[in-house]
Amino acid sequence: MIKLYKYLSLTILAAFLVTGCNEDPNPGLDDLISPSTTPPSISTIEPSSGGLAGITVLTINGSNFSSDQSKNAVFFNGVKGEVLSATSTQLKVRPPNVISDSVQVKASVFKVEDFSNIVFYKLAPAAVEIFEFDPANSGTPYGITVDANENVYTSVAKQTGAGIYKVDPQGTLSLWAPKGAESFFSSLTMGPSDVIYATRRVRAIFQVSEGIASSTYVTYTASIGGAASDSDFDQNLNLWVGANGNILSITPAKVIQAFPFDGNINAIKIFNGAIYAIAASNNQQILWKVPIISADNIGTPEVYFNFTSEVDSVIKLNDISIAADGDIYIGTDAKEDPIYVIHPDKSFEQLYPGIIKSTVNSLCWGTGNYLYMTRNLSNDFTQTIIRIDMEKPGAPYFGR
Repeated sequence: MIKLYKYLSLTILAAFLVTGCNEDPNPGLDDLISPSTTPPSISTIEPSSGGLAGITVLTINGSNFSSDQSKNAVFFNGVKGEVLSATSTQLKVRPPNVISDSVQVKASVFKVEDFSNIVFYKLAPAAVEIFEFDPANSGTPYGITVDANENVYTSVAKQTGAGIYKVDPQGTLSLWAPKGAESFFSSLTMGPSDVIYATRRVRAIFQVSEGIASSTYVTYTASIGGAASDSDFDQNLNLWVGANGNILSITPAKVIQAFPFDGNINAIKIFNGAIYAIAASNNQQILWKVPIISADNIGTPEVYFNFTSEVDSVIKLNDISIAADGDIYIGTDAKEDPIYVIHPDKSFEQLYPGIIKSTVNSLCWGTGNYLYMTRNLSNDFTQTIIRIDMEKPGAPYFGR
C-alpha cells in the first residue's frame, strides 16, 4: 500500500511539471511577432522633389501601415522621425535633422518582423550661409536687400574696401559700389532701376548705384522728423520711412511728408495698403499697423500685436518681413530661435525651432521662397548672411 501511494505521488508530480512547461509566463521575442503579417511598403514620398531636414512634414504613401499612429516608426538613415498621423496607406512624418541628397527611408510597424523597402529621399538644410564672411578679410555685413535676379546686396564694413557688396545665387562675392561717407548702412531697400536706398539712423536717405559711392537722396531737419531707420516702397513708388517719433513719405519727386508716431521705429514693411512697423513704444515692443490713404495722408495707427505683453518682456524687435499669405516674421535679439511668426489670427510661434541659433540684424525676402537674414556676431558665430527656405513666397515687393 505504501508503494502504491508513493507511485501515485510521483505520477501527479510529473503531470504537474509537464503542464507547467506548456504555459510559459514569459514569452520570447518570437511570440511578439506575427510571422504571417505582411511588412509595410513605401511607394512614394511627397513632396517628390525633397524636403527640409527637421522641418517639412512629409507624406509617405504605401500599404500595410498601422492606423494606430503610435505603432508606426519611420527611420531616416537610422534616425527616427516623428509620425504625426497614420492610416493603413499613408503616414504624415516630420523627419529628423538629417541632411543628405540620398537619405535612406524605411518604415516599421509594431509586431511586424520585417522593415519596409528602402526609398531614397533628399533632405536639404532649412538654413544655409550664402557666403562665409570673415571680419578680417571679407568684412562684416549689415543691411541687406535682394534684386529681381535673387542677387543679395549687403552693406559691408571693413578697414579697406568697404561698400555695398553683391552675393550672386552661386555664392560669389563682388564689390558693387564703393563706400561713401558712411561706415555702413543699417538698412538697404532695392528701388526701381536697381538703385538702392539706404539708411543709417541719421536724418537722411542715401542713394547707391552700381559702381558709384553713396550720395544723399534727401535730408530733413529735426522739425520734420527723427533719425531714419528703415524704408519700403508702396505700389505708387512712394518711399515710406520709419523714424524716431515719425513716419515719413517721400514721393518720386522728393516731396517729404511727416506724420507723428508714438514710438521709435526699428523697421517697416508695406503690405495690403498698410504700413507694418515694429517700434519701441512706452517701453514696450509693439507691431503696429498704419493704413495708407495717400502719400500725404495715413489712417490712425493701431496696435496690431503687443510683443512685450503677449510673448516676452525682454526681447527686442529688430526687423520685419511678410509672406504672401499674411504671416508676419519678426527678427529679434533672442539668442536662439530668434524669428517669430505672427499669423493673421494673431496666434504666434517660433520659426524652425532648433535651427537658427543667433540674433537677427536684418531680414529681407527674395523673389521666391527664400528669406535672407543677417546674423549678428556672437561668441559662437560670426556676423554673416543666412538664407532660410520658407517653403512659400514673400509678399509682393514694389521696389524691384
